[in-house]
Amino acid sequence: MSLEAKYVFILGTVPFILLGAIHIIYTLMDIRAPRKLTPYDDSVRVSMQESTLALTKQTTMWRAWVGFNISHGIGVLFFGLIYLTLALSDFTLLSKITLLPYLAFAVSVSYFVLSVKYWFHIPAIGSGIGAACFLVSLFLV
Repeated sequence: MSLEAKYVFILGTVPFILLGAIHIIYTLMDIRAPRKLTPYDDSVRVSMQESTLALTKQTTMWRAWVGFNISHGIGVLFFGLIYLTLALSDFTLLSKITLLPYLAFAVSVSYFVLSVKYWFHIPAIGSGIGAACFLVSLFLV
């Protein structure tokens, strides 16, 4: 088992941990003082706060937006932390369960594609770095 593969794999988890944590923090800050993950045009946010979903009137578009952003951040953070924990605790086992490293690569590429198509350059760069690290690790194992 290559130590280089392990360290490169671990490095691949870092962008997801950081981006997930930052996403959660920014969203929580936006609950009190919207400045980060909020529409640039404040009237759009106000409209979101006043509009319910077509699916249900139990929530507003703004509350759904906040919930989606927090859950997205949790998912990205969890993805990074789970793979970091596996790599640190037993990289040999992680490598032996062949599907797991390939899933790490596939999920990171999915985040990269979503970032390029729907989001912006910071998550694209982070997920691209993570995907590249996971791919290099696959070749080093």
